[in-house]
Order: sequence, then structure tokens, then C-alpha cells
Amino acid sequence: MTKLLQKIAFILPLVFSLVAKAEMVDTFQFQNETDRVRAVALAKSLRCPQCQNQNLVESNATMAYKLRLEVYEMVNQGKTDEEIIKIMTERFGHFVNYKPPFNA
Repeated sequence: MTKLLQKIAFILPLVFSLVAKAEMVDTFQFQNETDRVRAVALAKSLRCPQCQNQNLVESNATMAYKLRLEVYEMVNQGKTDEEIIKIMTERFGHFVNYKPPFNA
């Protein structure tokens, strides 16, 4: 009986931790595979303004999720990478860009 309780005491927290780790899943529908690949690459090049050293794809923050969807939508609308980066930089400054311009 003691062994059974020990096993339950070990397994139960593991099960709860798996259930508790809820993630926001991207269900965005792209027009084609090329747009999806480009949008994900672009979102990976943009830093989450709320997080420490995480891009929009890696971050689980609500803000990163919303910005990621904005990037996906702008790609679907036909905006270029440069236009999207400019929009994000105007909103959040050069911090949002992992490759900020070098101004001397």
C-alpha cells in the first residue's frame, strides 16, 4: 500500500503539470505555404517586447501571441518584410528587431 501511495504521489504532480501547461496554438490559415514560411521566419526575427530575449514565436506571452497573429495577417495582406518591420519598429522601437540598424 505504501509503494502504491508513493507512486501516486510521484505521478500525480507530473500529470497536473502537463495539464496546467496550456499554450496558445496558432490556427492561422495562410494562403499558401510560402507565406507561412516567410511569416514564421519574420516572427522569429522580431523580439517580444514583453519578454527577455524571446522572439514572437518562442514566447508564450499573450502580447507575443497577438503580435505574431498581426505579423501573419500583414503577410497575408501582401505587405513586405520591410513594411512589417517598419510598422513594428514604429510601435516598439528598435528593441523589437533582433537585427537593429547600426547608426553611427
